[in-house]
This record gives sequence, structure tokens and C-alpha cells, in this order.
Amino acid sequence: MKRFTRFVWSIGCAAAVLVGHGPTARADLAAEVHAVLQEKLLHKTTTGIEVYRLGKTESDVKEVFNLSAQTPLTPASNLKVATTSAALDQFGQDFKFRTILLMHDGDVIMVGDGDPTFGDAEYLKKAGWKTTTVFVNWAEQLKKLNVAQVKDVIVDDSVFDEDFSNSHWPAGQYAARFEAEVGGINLNANCIDFTVTPGAPGQRVGFSTDPRTSYVSVRNNCVTGNLNRVRLNRDVDSNQITLAGETPGRRNALVSITIHDPPMYAGTVLAETLAANGIKITGAVKRDRSIRAAYEKIAKPAGNWQVIAIHETPLAAVLARCNKDSVNVYAESLCKRLGHETAHAAGTWPNGTAAVGAFLRKAGVAQTEFKLDDGSGLSRADLISPHALARVLIYDHYSKNHDFFFNSLSIAGVDGTLDNRFAERGLRDLRRRVIGKSGFIEGVSTVSGYLHAKDDQWYAFSIMMNGIPRLSNSQVKVLQEKIIRALDNNTASASARG
Repeated sequence: MKRFTRFVWSIGCAAAVLVGHGPTARADLAAEVHAVLQEKLLHKTTTGIEVYRLGKTESDVKEVFNLSAQTPLTPASNLKVATTSAALDQFGQDFKFRTILLMHDGDVIMVGDGDPTFGDAEYLKKAGWKTTTVFVNWAEQLKKLNVAQVKDVIVDDSVFDEDFSNSHWPAGQYAARFEAEVGGINLNANCIDFTVTPGAPGQRVGFSTDPRTSYVSVRNNCVTGNLNRVRLNRDVDSNQITLAGETPGRRNALVSITIHDPPMYAGTVLAETLAANGIKITGAVKRDRSIRAAYEKIAKPAGNWQVIAIHETPLAAVLARCNKDSVNVYAESLCKRLGHETAHAAGTWPNGTAAVGAFLRKAGVAQTEFKLDDGSGLSRADLISPHALARVLIYDHYSKNHDFFFNSLSIAGVDGTLDNRFAERGLRDLRRRVIGKSGFIEGVSTVSGYLHAKDDQWYAFSIMMNGIPRLSNSQVKVLQEKIIRALDNNTASASARG
């Protein structure tokens, strides 16, 4: 990646000069940040920082610090701040993802809307639901309508394209949860979960999967031993899974792997669940991407068209799982759903990122400050400036969606990806006062959000670091926290100056 000019700094006569735009920072704030950035760990790191003090109205906003703030950098998961904000601005607080179950000429048809929560075991367990609870409910609804058998189980995933994986995502990591495929119909975050049960020493382990399905085939080479090294592997574009390695005999192991072609995965599990609950399937599981358009042309479904059930998920649930828990497939679903909504075509990464880009310009960001390739920040082709992310935070702060967006972010020391942040002595009082989003991919560490500072004012900040040393993220995060500490220490004077 091209190295950008980092910064020129001089301390003298209580003054600091920063490369960037806007007013210079107060000398003690600049000196404290400078001291952090002089850490040997950051010697080859490119850093961008933007900080604004927020007032009662947007006209009261004041920049208090910037360092190369308009230089686009790789954002990692901080890009989710832009994606979720764009979705909230476009769809509004009342938006719901709607997955529809239809019957037509004896077939059962699942029409997807890109809902990333569908069958997500981790998300649904809070409500006491399982991966297939919706499908079980649908089977009961069919039986109430005296439907004893159906022909084909059809999936229509045409709300999105069939490009399930982004070509710029990390090569060779397609089996990892963070790189799950995204489809117009999703199930269990497009992963299958394994519970591995140890047996006699040296013997093959037992296992079960959630959901139970024939969509994948499993080759079991894992044995009971002394090491906790269970591995799941599959070839790209394949659902042949190898369970390998070994597990100690003391306890069960829980591991997960992604699947290929999410809509057909969901369709297969739907058919299996219907069959297990008394609905005979006489045909096969198929894909038909023409049904959504045909159904939407009908003002009131009648005749051979029958609506069996509609499953709805509120936008708030998706935003929180995306921002607090940083689940990539959620961000990609939002991105493509934005593309579908604005382009009036199947959602794609090009039309989805174009929609996010349009929002960024609306929020006051110049086109030169970003280049987007996906919705989650997993792609290394993504670039956005700290200034751009701060402008998004400002936009949300003064928007009618303020509370809605704030509630989707992680609270430091409480929940989400910031739950363990600010743990060192001297930083702990910042817990609950910092609300935001962290980001990490190899070589990149970022954090953006809001600080409720000592002066009782709110500040929007974005700290982006590219080129961090390998395996250094835990130390780099502490340095970012010290920068936020410096801001908090100096906010009262910054407010007086403003």
C-alpha cells in the first residue's frame, strides 16, 4: 500500500504545527498525542486523527484536533459506521427486513430480503429461539392450512446478486466466520456450528451440527487426544467439510465454518425442517430468481398465490449486531440491500457502495476522501479518511436518528467490541463515556466514536492507524486509548478556546 505523508511536528514556544486542515490543537494536547505517537511500536505506522467538539446545534461544531485527517486510509471495521449510517438514513427507523413464505401451484417458495439475522443462533438465543425455529413455525402454519405435502421447495434470492464473496477479501480465509458469504437469503450467519464430543483416547470424536443438515458432507479425521486443536476445512465453492485435529477428553469443543451458497443452504434446511415436522416433500430444492418480481406485480395475492407467513426483522436489531458485535455478513447485507433499494435492481457491491458513497457526500465528505469496495471493511480496497468518519458521526449526532444510531454502538467497558477496552489503570474512568466502533484487520487498527468528556461536552473522534506491526493490535489499542485520554484531559481548555 502506498505510504502517505505522515506529519511534521515541532514543539517550541508552546506551539504545535500539524499537517492537515483546520485550526492547530492546543499545545499540551498536541504534545500528549505526539508523545503517544513517538512510541517505537508506531515507528512505521501511518496515523490519521480527527476530533470535533459537538455543540447544541451543528453550527456549534468545532474542530479541536486533526492529523492528516483528510488522507484516506484502510478503515477495517470502522467502515461499518458509514454503512450502518447510510442504511439508517435511507431506510428510516421503521424499516423491517421481510422474508416471505409463499405457496404457488403446490410449491413452497421462500422469497428473501437479505435479512442477515435469519436463523442466526447467536442472535436468536437471547429470545430463546433456535436456528430453525422460524422454519418449525412455518411448518405448523402449513399444517393449520391443511397442507400435508408440497412439491418443490424454491428459494428466490434475487434481492441480491449471486456474487456471494468479494474478490478482495483475504485469500485463503473463506472458511472463517468473519468471511462468511452473503446472499439474498441467509441462515445462521451463513455458517454451520459443530459440537465435537471426545471419546476414548486415540479414537475418532463424535460430533453434531447446528443446524442438522445434509447440505454439507463431513469427513471426520479428528481424534481424542491431549491437544485442543480442532480444525474445520473445506474447499472454496464446496460444502465438503473435513473435521480434523484433536481434542482433549475433558470437554466438548465448539467450532464453526462457513458454507457456500447461502440461499440454497437455507432452502435445504427449510425442506428438511418441513419434512421433520410432518410436511412431505415430493420434489426438490430449487432456485428461481424470477418469483419476487412476479409476486410484486400482484396487487393482492390471489388464485394460485398464497402468503403462508412473513418473517420481519427490525432494522435496530441488524444495526446493533453489526456495530456492537461487528458481524461482517450483517454489514454486507446492509450494503447490498442499500444497492437494491437505490438502484432498483439486484443488490451488488458496486451499487451498494455507490449508495453509501452518496450518503457520505450528503454528510459533507468530499469524493476524494473515500473509495469503497464492500460494506464491512474486510476488503483492503476500502479507503476512507478519519475526517469522513467524523463527519458521519456528526451527521448522526444531529439527525432525528440520533438515539437509534447511538444505541447500535458499543459502550466501552460494557458491551460489544469495546467491552474490554480502557482496562489499564489511568484509563478506566473512560469506560461508559466512550461509545463507538473498533476495527482490525492485519496491519490496521482503528477506533471511531464519541467521547462524553470531563467538560460535559460530546466529542466525535476517529483514530486510524495503518501499517501496525504484526501481532501488535492489543498494544496499539492501548495507545489509541491514551490519545482519547489526552483529549479528555484537555477538553475543558479546548472548550474555553472554542
